[in-house]
Amino acid sequence: MHELYQLDNKANIVLIPQDNTHSVTVLVVYPVGSRYESKKMNGVSHYIEHLMFKGTKKRKNTLILTREIDRLGAEYNAFTSKENTGYYIKTDCNYVEKSLDILSDMLYNSIFDPKEMEREKPVIVEELRMYKDNPIMNIDNVFEELMYSGPLGWDIGGTEENVMNFERTDVLAYKKKYYDPSNATVVVAGHINENIKKLIEKYFGQEKSQFKPSKSFKPFGYGDDARDSRLKVERKSTDQVQMILGFPGFEYNDNQNPIASVMNNILGGSMSSRLFIQIRERRGLAYSISSGTENFRDTGYMHISAGLEAKNINKAIVVVKQELEKLIDKGVTDQELKDAKTNFRGRMSLAMENSSTVASFYAKQALFARKIKSPEELLKETEGVTQDQIQKLAKKVYNTNKMRVAIIGDVDASQVIF
Repeated sequence: MHELYQLDNKANIVLIPQDNTHSVTVLVVYPVGSRYESKKMNGVSHYIEHLMFKGTKKRKNTLILTREIDRLGAEYNAFTSKENTGYYIKTDCNYVEKSLDILSDMLYNSIFDPKEMEREKPVIVEELRMYKDNPIMNIDNVFEELMYSGPLGWDIGGTEENVMNFERTDVLAYKKKYYDPSNATVVVAGHINENIKKLIEKYFGQEKSQFKPSKSFKPFGYGDDARDSRLKVERKSTDQVQMILGFPGFEYNDNQNPIASVMNNILGGSMSSRLFIQIRERRGLAYSISSGTENFRDTGYMHISAGLEAKNINKAIVVVKQELEKLIDKGVTDQELKDAKTNFRGRMSLAMENSSTVASFYAKQALFARKIKSPEELLKETEGVTQDQIQKLAKKVYNTNKMRVAIIGDVDASQVIF
């Protein structure tokens, strides 16, 4: 069971004790990401994430900071998405106080040294180039740019030009707008004891809340619905093509998400799924093939992803459409539904043995869900899904007249038939 409470400075705390591990993960998340940015400041959330590791008043530079974490044998990192930014350290349970100390120091006392800020800009540019050069890593960006207009379609990391031109005053103003203690959620999962609340108060309760953080973001908008505007090919000389086929989906709190999850498990969620068998095993058209969902605060999408040879694109699209038509016309079998539900339970059991996975599981809900649900509560929702619900949802979602296709590879867009 988890415990949720608030410190006097309005920081939200989520505790999840685990008896099956000796590790503890401390994860601090803020509900801010690239969709909160202006065009000029696109990439600044990610830039700030990097700068948090560049030294504090107490730990003067990167080496001092990271060496102190490395000394613990810890796993640590940070991440930026379109709707949230997080920082975490996972250690042996004996070092949880050190994790709290370091994370609070980074988040409250980073110095944002001007020289370090300039030094980090080309590092981020190289990170952006790494993603651009790797189609598997970049295809999501290409697809979301196709699916959405405005901030949800922008690259999380921004542009090279933006990054190189960020001004320190603008960066600090953006940070101040969102990084108040009252906007933080501190999640501690793993082998924790009765002393944990005192430690959290010591390290995260002393910083006073100074302002009311902004909660505003631009509502989503879909890209142009015209057929020619629903295809985007990023021409690149590669031996393998990366492709995503996508459809409008559901926001984070939509009650159809459990149905969508079960449906995607049957369609493309495992090696025995329909798409895997028909596209890879029966026809040899692709190496990787899968389906899934992405959810944001006010929208979402369903996607089918494949890695394949350019000459097989149209063949694969035909098979995908055939499988979607089967879902719409005939639904799923009783055995497929049972297998999907046991698959969910098994995967959830394995995932919940890892304190960092548990922390992420609860952190996302703490930010976006109307109510935090336990793994068992979510499993009950998926186990209640029926064949009729799946068929109805397939009819609602898989409208090929709304399908968008994103491709990276040596492909002529005029030859793609969808």
